[in-house]
Amino acid sequence: MVSLARLALLLLAWAAPLGAQNDRPSSSCAVCHGEQGRDLSLGSHARAGISCVQCHGGVEGPLDVEHAHAGQVDPLKTPRAIVASCGGCHGDIERMRGYALRTDQASLYTISAHGAKLAQDPKADVATCVTCHGAHRVLPVSDSRSPVHKLRQAETCGQCHGDPKFTAGHGLEHGMVEAWRGSVHGKALMDEGRVASPACTDCHGSHGAAPPRAKDVGHVCGQCHTVVRRHFEESAHHRAALRGEVEECIACHGDHGVAEPSAEMLLMRPGSVCLPCHTAESDPARVTATAIYNDLEQLDGAIEETQRMLSEAAQSGLFIDEEAGYLDDARSLRIRARAITHTLSSAALGDLLNRGQAMVQETRERLAIKARAFRDHRIYTALFFVVALMFAGVLQVYRRRIVGSGSRKLRP
Repeated sequence: MVSLARLALLLLAWAAPLGAQNDRPSSSCAVCHGEQGRDLSLGSHARAGISCVQCHGGVEGPLDVEHAHAGQVDPLKTPRAIVASCGGCHGDIERMRGYALRTDQASLYTISAHGAKLAQDPKADVATCVTCHGAHRVLPVSDSRSPVHKLRQAETCGQCHGDPKFTAGHGLEHGMVEAWRGSVHGKALMDEGRVASPACTDCHGSHGAAPPRAKDVGHVCGQCHTVVRRHFEESAHHRAALRGEVEECIACHGDHGVAEPSAEMLLMRPGSVCLPCHTAESDPARVTATAIYNDLEQLDGAIEETQRMLSEAAQSGLFIDEEAGYLDDARSLRIRARAITHTLSSAALGDLLNRGQAMVQETRERLAIKARAFRDHRIYTALFFVVALMFAGVLQVYRRRIVGSGSRKLRP
């Protein structure tokens, strides 16, 4: 016999989901498991017609525990049980065909750092499907409320990898999440909303998550930095990396805490990224690095000074749109120079920087011509104004004489 209280709970459990979205399935399980039933009703599985019994087993419909739990009911409390349950559907090609979803996530998980550890130890404290996606309120990756949405990945991964106790207990590096958050990548994504900037899964993968090995780092970074990768392959650093003498990319830029690159990185001073390898003062690489730095700084200084000239000209009343365009071209060449510096070749960089200097010079020459024309125009305007004043003065004198002469003639 079903109690009135349980019937009331059942009606509430059915009414809430149906009131919010008509295609969400009702579930008698929500009579007892109200919170889980509510979460399920708000997720993607409910919209796809997936109910409690399809994951946990049992019988849909009965309102008493004995009949509802008839058969095998799996609470999915162990990591292996969770992965097997989720993978049972998401690894089924026929079942997933209608949703246009990938069916290799479960197999990828088995080769990830998480899955490999779970395979060795069934009680391993590792991330499973629900750790990242949630248990019942599972949302699409594209949904900003999802724990695996790009803007929330650092928060989700940071639950483990940002916990000092967890990382210490598992022999993992600590501080990676915080380092990424303060990096050029983290700031671009989280502060500026530039979604092209990488989050955790862009570099480590999602279901097949594994830290890139030293020999793979260049390929991982090269997925986005394709032009830099091409120039790097022309350099002595790439050849050293092939010999295993240096780690690509991270040897100079770091891994998670990547800072904004600058010409100062080439300076041979304490803390320089070059010094750990190029220790000898007679190392030719030092001369090359210094030469590249000086060339970059020279163009940077020329662009900065020309911008100051343009700003002053604009304040004086000149229209500088055309000249500003030439300077923007010089800036574009300077940006391209960032990638070419990875060749470590002054010759390869020289042509580009010379073109940048030529654009700066063109800007200054055009500004000088326009400034002279503007100056001449002001001089001619001033002369015209003076002549006009003089002419007005003469007319005023002449007018007074005429008025005075007329007054004398009218006297009796």
